[in-house]
Amino acid sequence: MTSKVGLMVIGLIFWAVTAGLFFVGGWVFNSYKHFDEIAEANFTLIPASIIIAVGVLMFIVGIVACIAAFKENKCLLAVLFSFMLVILTALVTSGSLGYAFRKDVSNAVESGLDKAINAYHPNSTQKDQLDYLQRNLKCCGVNNASDWINAKNWAPTANKSVPKSCCVSGINCTLAQRKMYNDPKYIYQQGCYEKLEHIFMYNLGYIAGIAVGLAVIMCLGMICSCILFCRSKEVRYEALGGQYSGLRV
Repeated sequence: MTSKVGLMVIGLIFWAVTAGLFFVGGWVFNSYKHFDEIAEANFTLIPASIIIAVGVLMFIVGIVACIAAFKENKCLLAVLFSFMLVILTALVTSGSLGYAFRKDVSNAVESGLDKAINAYHPNSTQKDQLDYLQRNLKCCGVNNASDWINAKNWAPTANKSVPKSCCVSGINCTLAQRKMYNDPKYIYQQGCYEKLEHIFMYNLGYIAGIAVGLAVIMCLGMICSCILFCRSKEVRYEALGGQYSGLRV
């Protein structure tokens, strides 16, 4: 009885978790959408894609878990166990990839920002995203504002100034103030590399943590399904009305 109730509860938890997984996966994709032209870290979307796929499977498994627990049908319990084993494998893979990619994020983000700053000009595809990045993360350049002084496309015509997106929020910088790139009153002093790296690291860490937590729930579900499978009885036929009645149920 305890295993039956436990499996039904886990099935309901799966439905709730499905919504959470879709939210987390969508949040990671939305975060990357603003930086896809300037950060070469699109591999961070692989764990997020796996999480969304797991969410779809978990919704189906939630339904199967409730039905299997209610009917204690061996066939359904076997199907449920197989589904949960597949999801557990996906979760382990997602968590492992999330951890493994942490080492590559740093180089990818720095390389992407370097290329974006050197390619920055009014008609470049990176301009809008780089301006968005600097305004919203309140940063300037890769490591600091001085990176703009040597930017390939920007420096020759900028007269040793930084873009307007480097200006401190609430200040309408003049050209003279944008030349004072070492002055924290007008220009953000922290580089974007550290802040953007933190976003990607946080996303990967969040995904890895969710994968571990769900893997524990999945293991509990598999244990409950195994117990119910072993306890469920085959349909037995017994003779009624004596040895020669021929009636069986």
